[in-house]
Amino acid sequence: MLTIARLVIASLGGLLSPVVFAASVAMITDATGRIEAEADGAVIGVLAELPSGAKLRLAQGAAATVLYLSSGEEYRLKGAGRYQIGDKAPTALQGAKPEKHKLPVDAIPPVRVKPATVQQATIVMRSLGAGVTVKLLEPVSVRVLDERPPFRWATVTGAESYRIQVIDSAGQPVAEFIQQGEASQLPEGIHLKPGEAYSWSVEARLPNGRRLSRTADFAVLDADARAKLGRLQPAAGAKFSDRVAYALMLERYEAFHLAREEWRKLHAERPGEILLKERAGE
Repeated sequence: MLTIARLVIASLGGLLSPVVFAASVAMITDATGRIEAEADGAVIGVLAELPSGAKLRLAQGAAATVLYLSSGEEYRLKGAGRYQIGDKAPTALQGAKPEKHKLPVDAIPPVRVKPATVQQATIVMRSLGAGVTVKLLEPVSVRVLDERPPFRWATVTGAESYRIQVIDSAGQPVAEFIQQGEASQLPEGIHLKPGEAYSWSVEARLPNGRRLSRTADFAVLDADARAKLGRLQPAAGAKFSDRVAYALMLERYEAFHLAREEWRKLHAERPGEILLKERAGE
């Protein structure tokens, strides 16, 4: 059965592993009815990867949207019919001609975008001191769209306050402040730089004088990436396939937390799609 390549953050050395799409040239971004891979008869659905030369068989009434990642072009296939996936477009072996549609981006990159300022392992989770119990929630090992992103962490029992510090990739402090709750944002007037990598830490201060801390890294997407995501972001009532394409683009740019939110919404609408379930982390 055709499966989507998994995105994995490598733990060795704290480095991010590149995204690899095996030999696939396209991906199914919407599917209804019975769709089979002709080679082995396996039933496939949303997020199935399609190599060049693959043949699909669609039952009567079935439909599939096939997205070519290198061009941003998608094709609507309708059953009953048989289709072959070409390098740049599918062809009908039997049935209606594929209907072509172009997304508002040239491609969905198959490899991660790395800000120029990130010289080495920057997107990792690190702990400071022994007995650390602070759990950072976001942003952790991701790239964010906002120049003033929200920071969230889990409650530390008994903590009287939290000290938050943000530093840039050169180790220079950007902001430092005290917070009572478990969420915060940068002080007014402080904005992070597009394409820059940052670290942030939370130090929980306990009544007995003990202090617990943890640090995580993240980066801000550059202007080009944010512009592409802006063009691709679906409006209310957008097609299912367009929303899948947007979630894929978020993943390609390592905005994993935002992608997961999209996957969960999509999976809620199509609970029977196994690969959507995996992406949603359900």
